[in-house]
Amino acid sequence: MIMINSKMNSIAKKTNLANSYIIFRSLTQNHVKETVNAHEVEHHSNMKDYWWNTNGPLNALHSFNPLRVSFIINGLTNMKKIETKNIGTRQSLENIKILDVGCGGGVLTEALARLDGHVTGIDPSKELITIANDHSMFLRNKNIKYLNESIEEHVTSNTESYDAIVTSEVLEHVSNKYGFLTNCVDCLKPGGSLFITTPNRTIFSWLSVKVIGETFDFIPKGTHEWEKFICPHELQSILEINCKCDTISINGLSYNPFTNRWSWTDSTDVSYAIHAVKST
Repeated sequence: MIMINSKMNSIAKKTNLANSYIIFRSLTQNHVKETVNAHEVEHHSNMKDYWWNTNGPLNALHSFNPLRVSFIINGLTNMKKIETKNIGTRQSLENIKILDVGCGGGVLTEALARLDGHVTGIDPSKELITIANDHSMFLRNKNIKYLNESIEEHVTSNTESYDAIVTSEVLEHVSNKYGFLTNCVDCLKPGGSLFITTPNRTIFSWLSVKVIGETFDFIPKGTHEWEKFICPHELQSILEINCKCDTISINGLSYNPFTNRWSWTDSTDVSYAIHAVKST
């Protein structure tokens, strides 16, 4: 009986390894030409009417902003990209050129522009770019520019143009992660920073995001496909092997839907943030 259990455990381990390898290959192979998924674009475009409602279905996105901004500021500070006189001020991102990929209605884009960053937001959804443009009118901030285009369209005329690129809660919706990340890094200047936040692909994220999040309407139903989530080691491998980046940090993220609060955690089981730098 012990021998049978041992063999079963061995087979299970090999099966899990094989499945992980298949998933990893699907993430790294450039078998899908475009990074945009039409279904994903349509689904998110349907949220346009409540995108800027801080108490609506996207309240988790709004409450995530302080943590996301501090993640970017701290990362750039550690890389000595922020001038000493601007640290901790409303000019923290002065003279820093940032690309927000998959900006949606501009929630994070505006927050970065308020700190004097020169921010370009791109998104394949025409409806969401319209919402972003309309909302930015209240800011009267000339540092924001919105473009209705994908990253593969943007990179054709913006190679090595940005000091930092942010793609937050976007990668889990992308069809071709390899092509998406390659194009993002191509838009970065050598030594530039890439900031990513995304859910992990674990049983914990499935329970948290799909079962609890969407069942109890903390997240709009149909927003996520668990199979498209990416593990930290998979993402790190693509960035380091395929994109020639150095990983600076990987931090776990936690969200409490009952208090609508985000926090840092030692565990990456549900969600995480990664900061990588393009090789010089």
